[in-house]
Amino acid sequence: MPRMQAPKGYYTATEVKEILNISDSMVRRYVQKGKITYSTPPERKQGFYLKKDVDNLYNELEAFLNLEEEIEPTSFTVASSEDIPGCIALNRELFTAKVDTDDATLIRKWTNWIQKNPEVVHILKTNNEILGIATVIPFRPGSTKYEKVIHDDTSILLGDVDINEDDIEKYAARNTVQLYIAEIGIKPSLEKDLRRRYGAKLISSFMDTVVDLGKRGIIIDSMTSVGATRSGIKLLQHFGFSEIVFPRSDTRMFAIDMKQSGAPLIQAYREALENFNKQSQ
Repeated sequence: MPRMQAPKGYYTATEVKEILNISDSMVRRYVQKGKITYSTPPERKQGFYLKKDVDNLYNELEAFLNLEEEIEPTSFTVASSEDIPGCIALNRELFTAKVDTDDATLIRKWTNWIQKNPEVVHILKTNNEILGIATVIPFRPGSTKYEKVIHDDTSILLGDVDINEDDIEKYAARNTVQLYIAEIGIKPSLEKDLRRRYGAKLISSFMDTVVDLGKRGIIIDSMTSVGATRSGIKLLQHFGFSEIVFPRSDTRMFAIDMKQSGAPLIQAYREALENFNKQSQ
């Protein structure tokens, strides 16, 4: 059967997938995000994809990949106990804690966290240097410790906060967790262009970890985070978070509706979880 021909100025779905080297689901997400226009041209019953949008997206992706080739190879991985001192050092560059806790206490606390759940801390590194970090703490739904921590004026990462390994949930199939995104940050001493490039890779890799939780059947009841900087708030909004009412005037709290959100990240997570449930029946 001959391949359907797209009218002038449009591509078929097959052509879009071949040009961008992406799956059907990614094509749908780009349409939902407004990156690619999908419409039905006059005198046609079948919808097609606007050629101009697809070509522009191709050029954007190519430019990004070319930038990636120019910088040192990096790896995004879970932090080991040997990485924890470097993680804390990076946090001291990123944040200022009102209560300054000594490194020995922090190393012990962070190490206990990753011993309970090795996926609490992810790092982006090249050679032996930690360039970026994403720390996400999984609590059980309704955790009183979680509620206390987010309402107190304390630093989870650098303060002497009473969060121990018993407060942290493991990732296991059909286990329900509420995620607190404690940080996503790039080493601030890097040049601006490098921060942008490494930041893009850190964010992309972090998004993959969220979708991977769905693939493994882990049920995310909620995701929350604090927006401490303009760039941090912009990033949360990019992920699909919305600001919620919070009793402390000095804190901006953000949350995402895991069941109703139309954000591409959450849609991809829900789709992955649904596929897991179907395959497990």
